Amino acid sequence: MLRVGLTGGIACGKSRVRRHLAAAGFGTLDLDGVGHDAIAPGGAAYDDVVAAFGRGILAPDGTVDRKALGARVFADATARAKLNALVHPRVREEEARRAAAHAAAGGRVFVTDAALLVEAGLHLRFDRLVVVDCEGGEQLRRLMARDTIDEAAAGARITAQMPAAEKRRFAHIVLDASGSLEATDAHAQALAMELWRLAGAPPPRPPMPDEAVAAVLGSGPDLGPHGLDPSVWVAEVQASGEVEMERLKRRLAPPFAGPWYAAAETLADSGSPGAEALALVVGLWSLGRRGLDPEFTAAVMFSVARLVDRDADRAAGACLVAIAAAHSGAGIVGDDAARAAWSAVAERWARAAAPRWAPALLDAVARHADDPAAAGEAARGAGADARLAAGLVAAALAARRDPGPR
Repeated sequence: MLRVGLTGGIACGKSRVRRHLAAAGFGTLDLDGVGHDAIAPGGAAYDDVVAAFGRGILAPDGTVDRKALGARVFADATARAKLNALVHPRVREEEARRAAAHAAAGGRVFVTDAALLVEAGLHLRFDRLVVVDCEGGEQLRRLMARDTIDEAAAGARITAQMPAAEKRRFAHIVLDASGSLEATDAHAQALAMELWRLAGAPPPRPPMPDEAVAAVLGSGPDLGPHGLDPSVWVAEVQASGEVEMERLKRRLAPPFAGPWYAAAETLADSGSPGAEALALVVGLWSLGRRGLDPEFTAAVMFSVARLVDRDADRAAGACLVAIAAAHSGAGIVGDDAARAAWSAVAERWARAAAPRWAPALLDAVARHADDPAAAGEAARGAGADARLAAGLVAAALAARRDPGPR
């Protein structure tokens, strides 16, 4: 079943889009609505939220005054993080239950609608992420009308969220809802057709043996950017079952207390390895999670790269290596045409050309597909990381020796 995340800025129109997708036959879930239920009296998180924020957030009838609570968390990043920590686990349990029920009933697409997927760093749980976008002035007007608030209050709520241009960077699909309702409906219908197409053409899912991961950890880079070493990355992802950006952020050195997508702005260039040091483990994880889907792999690697670095060229190189690693985990070393296609995907995500070392690295791997040491030496001679090349070849050899369960 295709899992789709649907998100967008406040008052951008994502709820309207979700209703169209439901009408198209998809399973849909308003995750924010589930969150509201969780903090209602008797809800799974009600007692914990009241204990954390005090009875001043309650209305006379004992329900949580969402405007009062919202005023607290919109103005205070620490308070938002506390609220999320209390509510998100309960909400995700309900989401998992409903998605499983939809899959068991034969559903092919399940759409989760939530406002803060990217901000919370939970957007990589989905096979595809759709961001509903709206021009800033129109967004402001809609929010003022919807919530009957003045321009200052509406602007503060918009400013408290992730900038729209930044959020779009993490989308597989951007849906423009700035125009008329009729135009938005037409875009939603086109989106439904694209999601049906994706669900009907799932990527190949070759098995990946555990030996491929061991080969990458043994032969590939052992140090990662700002303390986020490959072994640390693997441990964190295995512990949570997903790539959660806030969780990974907590392993950075030095520590960073703000939102995950702002961490790289504070990290000094101290000779730390680049994001490409994580590309092998990212690629293998994406193979196990989604199969040979370069768009999915590049999306994961791009987010990981943005956590630790703002260099677009290095992000493109990391995305290219991650895609190659996913294929290596399936025992595949791409030919010239395949590598060109991978480069196009990587560069589209990073919005930059891959540095010269990245294609040179893959060329070295292709020339020495049976010899990790020789591939590493050839990569070093071309200005690339020898351990990246050795890790790619070692993973492919491990996959060929043991293609995993059939």
